[in-house]
Amino acid sequence: MNSLSFTTLNNPEWDKKIEAGLRKECEALTGIRDDFKTHTLYVQRDNTFAGGIHFEIHGDILWIDSVWVEQDFRKQGVGRQLLQETFHLATQNNAKEIQLNTFFSEAHSFFLKCDFEDVAQIPNWKYSLDCYLMRKKI
Repeated sequence: MNSLSFTTLNNPEWDKKIEAGLRKECEALTGIRDDFKTHTLYVQRDNTFAGGIHFEIHGDILWIDSVWVEQDFRKQGVGRQLLQETFHLATQNNAKEIQLNTFFSEAHSFFLKCDFEDVAQIPNWKYSLDCYLMRKKI
């Protein structure tokens, strides 16, 4: 038997093989083609960046990958408006729910106020922070 060797050197061709294998497996299990495209929604006020959301649509689920609101724009309804616009995009794409996870307690409280519900909590997940998996039905 041949001995195995390991490397941490970047290999884009192998990265593509890993990604393709995972996508193929996911499609076989769910029937959902895994050719997801990341979309970005930005918000600005007077040509100043106020925040944004990165999301993907996975079948009938819109998955929010990241949300950011600049410090100067927080507690002014900007985040809520970003979510409302994302909700609108979700309904246009026939999504039945929006999902996300967060590690930040301030964000967790915000999403709860925006009618998201906790699905699961993983204590000390990354960076020794609790992770909250959340969703909002449409």
